[in-house]
Amino acid sequence: MLPAAEPLARHPRAAAGGVVGEEAVLWHGDPEGLFQIGSVTKVFTGLLLATYVVDGALGLDTRVDTLVPGLRGTAAGDASLEQLATHTSGLPRLPPGMWRQALRHRDDPYAGVDHTRLMSSLVTARTRPRSRPAYSNLGMGLLGHALEVWTGVGYDELVKERVCVPLGMHATTTRPQVEPAGHRRGGAQRPGVWHFDALAGAGALWSTVADLQRFLGAQLTRPQGPLGEAIRMTHQVRVPGKRLDQCLGWVRSHGRGGAFLWHNGGTAGYRSFVGVQDASAVAVLTASDRSVDRVGVGLLRQPSLGA
Repeated sequence: MLPAAEPLARHPRAAAGGVVGEEAVLWHGDPEGLFQIGSVTKVFTGLLLATYVVDGALGLDTRVDTLVPGLRGTAAGDASLEQLATHTSGLPRLPPGMWRQALRHRDDPYAGVDHTRLMSSLVTARTRPRSRPAYSNLGMGLLGHALEVWTGVGYDELVKERVCVPLGMHATTTRPQVEPAGHRRGGAQRPGVWHFDALAGAGALWSTVADLQRFLGAQLTRPQGPLGEAIRMTHQVRVPGKRLDQCLGWVRSHGRGGAFLWHNGGTAGYRSFVGVQDASAVAVLTASDRSVDRVGVGLLRQPSLGA
Protein backbone atom coordinates (compact mmCIF):
# COMPACT_ATOMS: atom_id res chain seq x y z
CA MET A 1 0.00 0.00 0.00
CA LEU A 2 1.29 3.47 -0.86
CA PRO A 3 1.77 5.77 2.17
CA ALA A 4 -0.91 8.12 0.82
CA ALA A 5 -3.48 5.30 1.00
CA GLU A 6 -2.63 4.18 4.56
CA PRO A 7 -5.41 6.29 6.21
CA LEU A 8 -7.97 4.10 4.42
CA ALA A 9 -7.05 1.21 6.72
CA ARG A 10 -8.99 3.05 9.46
CA HIS A 11 -12.20 3.16 7.41
CA PRO A 12 -14.88 0.48 7.90
CA ARG A 13 -14.81 -0.16 4.14
CA ALA A 14 -12.83 1.64 1.45
CA ALA A 15 -11.19 1.15 -1.92
CA ALA A 16 -8.65 3.09 -3.95
CA GLY A 17 -7.38 2.51 -7.44
CA GLY A 18 -6.40 4.33 -10.55
CA VAL A 19 -4.78 4.30 -13.94
CA VAL A 20 -1.05 4.87 -14.30
CA GLY A 21 0.62 4.75 -17.68
CA GLU A 22 -2.51 3.17 -19.21
CA GLU A 23 -2.40 0.38 -16.62
CA ALA A 24 -5.06 -0.14 -13.95
CA VAL A 25 -3.58 -0.11 -10.44
CA LEU A 26 -5.25 -1.06 -7.14
CA TRP A 27 -3.89 0.47 -3.93
CA HIS A 28 -6.49 -0.61 -1.39
CA GLY A 29 -9.67 -2.62 -0.96
CA ASP A 30 -12.01 -4.54 -3.23
CA PRO A 31 -12.21 -3.06 -6.75
CA GLU A 32 -15.69 -4.56 -7.19
CA GLY A 33 -17.09 -3.16 -3.93
CA LEU A 34 -20.11 -0.89 -4.48
CA PHE A 35 -20.18 2.66 -3.08
CA GLN A 36 -22.52 5.61 -3.50
CA ILE A 37 -20.38 8.25 -5.21
CA GLY A 38 -22.55 11.30 -4.51
CA SER A 39 -21.54 14.44 -6.36
CA VAL A 40 -19.03 12.62 -8.54
CA THR A 41 -22.31 11.94 -10.38
CA LYS A 42 -22.08 15.54 -11.61
CA VAL A 43 -19.11 14.62 -13.81
CA PHE A 44 -21.31 12.03 -15.52
CA THR A 45 -24.13 14.57 -15.91
CA GLY A 46 -21.75 17.05 -17.51
CA LEU A 47 -20.55 14.34 -19.90
CA LEU A 48 -24.11 13.33 -20.68
CA LEU A 49 -24.83 16.91 -21.77
CA ALA A 50 -21.64 16.99 -23.84
CA THR A 51 -22.67 13.86 -25.77
CA TYR A 52 -25.79 15.64 -27.00
CA VAL A 53 -23.84 18.78 -27.87
CA VAL A 54 -21.34 16.75 -29.92
CA ASP A 55 -24.25 15.01 -31.66
CA GLY A 56 -25.64 18.43 -32.59
CA ALA A 57 -28.93 17.78 -30.80
CA LEU A 58 -28.37 20.49 -28.17
CA GLY A 59 -26.18 23.52 -27.70
CA LEU A 60 -24.50 24.70 -24.53
CA ASP A 61 -26.53 27.88 -24.95
CA THR A 62 -29.83 25.98 -25.19
CA ARG A 63 -32.29 27.29 -22.62
CA VAL A 64 -33.72 24.97 -19.99
CA ASP A 65 -37.29 25.75 -21.01
CA THR A 66 -36.53 24.33 -24.46
CA LEU A 67 -36.25 20.93 -22.76
CA VAL A 68 -38.80 21.54 -20.00
CA PRO A 69 -41.70 23.59 -21.41
CA GLY A 70 -43.31 23.73 -17.98
CA LEU A 71 -40.58 26.18 -16.91
CA ARG A 72 -41.31 28.78 -19.58
CA GLY A 73 -41.60 32.22 -18.09
CA THR A 74 -39.56 31.31 -15.02
CA ALA A 75 -36.07 32.32 -14.00
CA ALA A 76 -34.98 28.68 -13.97
CA GLY A 77 -36.30 28.21 -17.49
CA ASP A 78 -34.23 31.15 -18.73
CA ALA A 79 -30.94 29.51 -17.64
CA SER A 80 -28.74 27.85 -20.26
CA LEU A 81 -27.61 24.24 -20.05
CA GLU A 82 -24.01 25.43 -19.76
CA GLN A 83 -24.93 27.61 -16.80
CA LEU A 84 -26.44 24.60 -15.04
CA ALA A 85 -23.35 22.49 -15.77
CA THR A 86 -20.95 25.18 -14.51
CA HIS A 87 -22.92 26.35 -11.44
CA THR A 88 -23.35 29.84 -12.93
CA SER A 89 -27.14 29.79 -13.37
CA GLY A 90 -27.66 31.62 -10.09
CA LEU A 91 -29.97 28.91 -8.82
CA PRO A 92 -29.63 28.34 -5.06
CA ARG A 93 -28.10 25.18 -3.69
CA LEU A 94 -31.69 24.03 -3.04
CA PRO A 95 -34.94 26.03 -3.01
CA PRO A 96 -36.21 27.05 0.46
CA GLY A 97 -39.04 24.52 0.36
CA MET A 98 -36.58 21.73 -0.28
CA TRP A 99 -34.39 22.85 2.61
CA ARG A 100 -37.40 22.35 4.89
CA GLN A 101 -37.87 18.91 3.38
CA ALA A 102 -34.21 18.14 4.08
CA LEU A 103 -34.50 19.23 7.70
CA ARG A 104 -37.55 17.01 8.21
CA HIS A 105 -35.90 14.01 6.58
CA ARG A 106 -32.22 14.29 7.49
CA ASP A 107 -31.65 10.57 6.99
CA ASP A 108 -32.89 10.81 3.37
CA PRO A 109 -33.26 14.51 2.45
CA TYR A 110 -33.78 14.09 -1.31
CA ALA A 111 -36.46 11.41 -0.99
CA GLY A 112 -39.77 12.39 -2.47
CA VAL A 113 -38.40 15.20 -4.66
CA ASP A 114 -40.13 14.00 -7.82
CA HIS A 115 -40.98 15.89 -11.01
CA THR A 116 -44.06 17.56 -9.53
CA ARG A 117 -42.31 18.79 -6.40
CA LEU A 118 -39.27 19.94 -8.36
CA MET A 119 -41.35 21.92 -10.85
CA SER A 120 -43.36 23.49 -8.05
CA SER A 121 -40.14 24.63 -6.36
CA LEU A 122 -38.60 25.94 -9.57
CA VAL A 123 -41.59 28.05 -10.55
CA THR A 124 -40.86 30.35 -7.62
CA ALA A 125 -37.07 29.94 -7.47
CA ARG A 126 -35.10 33.14 -7.99
CA THR A 127 -31.83 33.23 -9.88
CA ARG A 128 -28.90 35.60 -9.82
CA PRO A 129 -26.73 34.76 -12.85
CA ARG A 130 -23.10 34.89 -11.80
CA SER A 131 -19.74 35.25 -13.47
CA ARG A 132 -18.27 32.93 -10.82
CA PRO A 133 -19.63 29.48 -9.94
CA ALA A 134 -21.90 29.11 -6.91
CA TYR A 135 -22.27 25.38 -6.23
CA SER A 136 -25.83 24.23 -6.81
CA ASN A 137 -27.13 20.70 -6.38
CA LEU A 138 -30.39 22.05 -7.70
CA GLY A 139 -28.78 23.30 -10.90
CA MET A 140 -26.99 20.07 -11.76
CA GLY A 141 -29.99 18.02 -10.67
CA LEU A 142 -32.19 20.13 -12.95
CA LEU A 143 -29.77 19.53 -15.83
CA GLY A 144 -30.09 15.77 -15.43
CA HIS A 145 -33.86 16.01 -15.07
CA ALA A 146 -34.20 18.30 -18.10
CA LEU A 147 -32.44 15.67 -20.20
CA GLU A 148 -34.86 13.08 -18.81
CA VAL A 149 -37.91 15.17 -19.71
CA TRP A 150 -36.57 16.01 -23.16
CA THR A 151 -35.66 12.45 -24.10
CA GLY A 152 -38.45 10.67 -22.22
CA VAL A 153 -35.79 8.33 -20.81
CA GLY A 154 -34.75 8.05 -17.14
CA TYR A 155 -31.41 9.36 -15.93
CA ASP A 156 -30.12 5.88 -15.06
CA GLU A 157 -30.86 4.58 -18.56
CA LEU A 158 -29.34 7.65 -20.23
CA VAL A 159 -26.05 7.33 -18.34
CA LYS A 160 -25.85 3.61 -19.02
CA GLU A 161 -26.67 3.95 -22.73
CA ARG A 162 -24.45 6.92 -23.55
CA VAL A 163 -21.55 6.50 -21.11
CA CYS A 164 -21.37 3.28 -19.13
CA VAL A 165 -22.08 0.64 -21.76
CA PRO A 166 -19.69 2.15 -24.34
CA LEU A 167 -16.93 2.22 -21.69
CA GLY A 168 -17.62 -1.26 -20.34
CA MET A 169 -18.91 -0.03 -16.97
CA HIS A 170 -21.41 -2.64 -15.83
CA ALA A 171 -21.79 -1.87 -12.10
CA THR A 172 -22.53 1.88 -12.23
CA THR A 173 -26.20 2.64 -11.59
CA THR A 174 -28.65 4.76 -9.61
CA ARG A 175 -30.60 1.64 -8.62
CA PRO A 176 -28.35 -1.07 -7.17
CA GLN A 177 -29.97 -4.36 -6.20
CA VAL A 178 -28.39 -4.03 -2.74
CA GLU A 179 -27.81 -0.70 -0.97
CA PRO A 180 -25.16 -1.32 1.70
CA ALA A 181 -25.37 1.22 4.51
CA GLY A 182 -22.45 3.55 5.12
CA HIS A 183 -20.95 4.67 8.42
CA ARG A 184 -20.62 7.79 10.53
CA ARG A 185 -17.21 9.28 11.29
CA GLY A 186 -17.06 7.40 14.57
CA GLY A 187 -17.71 4.08 12.86
CA ALA A 188 -21.38 3.52 13.71
CA GLN A 189 -23.47 2.29 10.84
CA ARG A 190 -26.00 4.74 9.41
CA PRO A 191 -29.66 3.68 9.34
CA GLY A 192 -29.93 3.95 5.56
CA VAL A 193 -28.71 5.62 2.38
CA TRP A 194 -29.89 8.62 0.37
CA HIS A 195 -32.35 8.19 -2.49
CA PHE A 196 -32.77 10.54 -5.42
CA ASP A 197 -35.60 10.99 -7.88
CA ALA A 198 -35.82 14.13 -10.03
CA LEU A 199 -32.43 15.34 -8.76
CA ALA A 200 -30.59 12.14 -9.68
CA GLY A 201 -28.12 14.09 -11.83
CA ALA A 202 -26.74 15.78 -8.72
CA GLY A 203 -25.67 12.71 -6.77
CA ALA A 204 -27.53 9.43 -7.30
CA LEU A 205 -24.91 7.14 -8.85
CA TRP A 206 -23.32 4.10 -7.23
CA SER A 207 -20.10 2.69 -8.66
CA THR A 208 -16.98 0.64 -8.02
CA VAL A 209 -13.29 1.37 -8.30
CA ALA A 210 -13.11 -1.08 -11.22
CA ASP A 211 -15.80 0.82 -13.13
CA LEU A 212 -14.25 4.19 -12.30
CA GLN A 213 -10.89 2.93 -13.55
CA ARG A 214 -12.55 2.34 -16.92
CA PHE A 215 -14.13 5.79 -16.78
CA LEU A 216 -10.88 7.47 -15.78
CA GLY A 217 -8.93 5.52 -18.37
CA ALA A 218 -11.21 7.09 -20.98
CA GLN A 219 -10.34 10.54 -19.60
CA LEU A 220 -6.64 9.80 -20.16
CA THR A 221 -6.94 8.01 -23.50
CA ARG A 222 -10.13 9.24 -25.09
CA PRO A 223 -12.02 6.74 -27.25
CA GLN A 224 -12.37 7.60 -30.90
CA GLY A 225 -15.67 8.99 -32.07
CA PRO A 226 -18.37 11.18 -30.51
CA LEU A 227 -17.88 9.95 -26.93
CA GLY A 228 -14.20 10.85 -27.04
CA GLU A 229 -15.10 14.29 -28.37
CA ALA A 230 -17.63 14.72 -25.58
CA ILE A 231 -15.02 13.78 -22.97
CA ARG A 232 -12.63 16.34 -24.46
CA MET A 233 -15.37 18.96 -24.23
CA THR A 234 -15.89 18.27 -20.51
CA HIS A 235 -12.20 18.97 -19.86
CA GLN A 236 -12.31 22.43 -21.40
CA VAL A 237 -12.33 25.35 -18.97
CA ARG A 238 -15.62 27.23 -19.12
CA VAL A 239 -15.21 29.58 -16.16
CA PRO A 240 -11.56 30.38 -15.32
CA GLY A 241 -10.54 31.31 -11.79
CA LYS A 242 -7.43 32.13 -9.78
CA ARG A 243 -7.07 28.67 -8.26
CA LEU A 244 -10.12 26.76 -9.49
CA ASP A 245 -11.55 26.61 -12.99
CA GLN A 246 -15.00 25.23 -13.71
CA CYS A 247 -15.49 22.79 -16.58
CA LEU A 248 -18.61 20.82 -17.54
CA GLY A 249 -18.95 18.93 -14.27
CA TRP A 250 -15.22 18.69 -13.61
CA VAL A 251 -13.34 21.20 -11.43
CA ARG A 252 -9.79 22.10 -12.49
CA SER A 253 -7.26 23.05 -9.81
CA HIS A 254 -3.96 24.66 -10.68
CA GLY A 255 -0.97 25.62 -8.59
CA ARG A 256 2.56 24.57 -7.76
CA GLY A 257 1.85 20.87 -8.21
CA GLY A 258 0.39 21.37 -11.68
CA ALA A 259 -3.17 21.42 -12.92
CA PHE A 260 -5.54 18.51 -12.41
CA LEU A 261 -9.21 17.73 -12.90
CA TRP A 262 -11.20 16.46 -9.92
CA HIS A 263 -14.52 16.12 -8.19
CA ASN A 264 -15.55 14.77 -4.82
CA GLY A 265 -18.81 13.55 -3.39
CA GLY A 266 -20.62 12.87 -0.15
CA THR A 267 -23.90 11.28 0.88
CA ALA A 268 -25.01 9.70 4.15
CA GLY A 269 -22.16 7.39 5.12
CA TYR A 270 -20.22 7.71 1.86
CA ARG A 271 -17.42 9.90 0.51
CA SER A 272 -15.68 9.80 -2.87
CA PHE A 273 -12.92 11.45 -4.90
CA VAL A 274 -11.82 11.18 -8.52
CA GLY A 275 -8.91 13.03 -10.09
CA VAL A 276 -7.00 13.18 -13.36
CA GLN A 277 -3.55 14.66 -13.89
CA ASP A 278 -1.26 14.23 -16.90
CA ALA A 279 -1.05 10.46 -17.56
CA SER A 280 -2.49 9.33 -14.22
CA ALA A 281 -5.91 9.12 -12.60
CA VAL A 282 -7.22 8.16 -9.16
CA ALA A 283 -10.51 7.03 -7.61
CA VAL A 284 -10.98 6.75 -3.84
CA LEU A 285 -14.24 5.51 -2.32
CA THR A 286 -15.27 4.95 1.29
CA ALA A 287 -18.37 3.80 3.17
CA SER A 288 -17.72 6.45 5.81
CA ASP A 289 -18.44 10.11 6.45
CA ARG A 290 -14.68 10.70 6.60
CA SER A 291 -13.38 12.73 3.65
CA VAL A 292 -11.00 11.00 1.25
CA ASP A 293 -9.98 14.15 -0.62
CA ARG A 294 -6.53 14.29 0.96
CA VAL A 295 -5.95 10.62 0.20
CA GLY A 296 -7.04 11.15 -3.39
CA VAL A 297 -4.81 14.15 -4.00
CA GLY A 298 -1.92 12.39 -2.28
CA LEU A 299 -2.25 9.38 -4.58
CA LEU A 300 -2.59 11.61 -7.60
CA ARG A 301 0.68 13.31 -6.68
CA GLN A 302 2.61 10.02 -6.40
CA PRO A 303 0.92 7.43 -8.64
CA SER A 304 4.14 6.74 -10.51
CA LEU A 305 5.25 4.69 -7.48
CA GLY A 306 2.77 2.01 -8.60
CA ALA A 307 1.23 -0.61 -6.33
